[in-house]
Amino acid sequence: MRPAFASSVRAISVIVAVLVMVGGVTFAALQSQQDTLAGNTVETATANLQLSTDGTTYGSSRSGFDFNNLVPGGQAVPAAGYSVYLKNNGGTPLALKMAVSSVPTNPDSVDLGKVNVLVTLVGSSTGAQSFPLQSLIAGAGSGGVALPFGNLNANTSQQFKLQVSMTADAVNGSSASLGNIDVSFTGTAVSN
Repeated sequence: MRPAFASSVRAISVIVAVLVMVGGVTFAALQSQQDTLAGNTVETATANLQLSTDGTTYGSSRSGFDFNNLVPGGQAVPAAGYSVYLKNNGGTPLALKMAVSSVPTNPDSVDLGKVNVLVTLVGSSTGAQSFPLQSLIAGAGSGGVALPFGNLNANTSQQFKLQVSMTADAVNGSSASLGNIDVSFTGTAVSN
């Protein structure tokens, strides 16, 4: 019995070996060559916000304005507002923010929470949006305070008007002044 069993084991081993070889050859014959998509790169969209005060010459910095003859408790000045144009030279829409990126000089102890920067989007029905100067200073650490006018689309510009107002109780005395107020605008890329 032993020789017959050994012959059976040997025959089964040969059959299994042949099946493994045929299966391996068949697998290798059905597999394609490796194709390569070489040299790929990944690039972000460009966020490039620029500003202008005349709607013609754009850059990353422009001289600011003198908001003078402000009467505490009175109308915002100037009456017509100062023009600021923001232009998106990038390739993606931008959500706009505004902040005061400097520490204002305040020799007369004006309450900065009662001084308001008013921003109006020209051609919009939303009207002037008011931002306390103190919140714009505080917002500088987080990139600014969101402007509620929607996104600035790629390769477009928008005109805004800036004014300043002050509540009647923002200051004590016969006059007051604030200086070194750097208003900054930023744009954060928004996915389409």
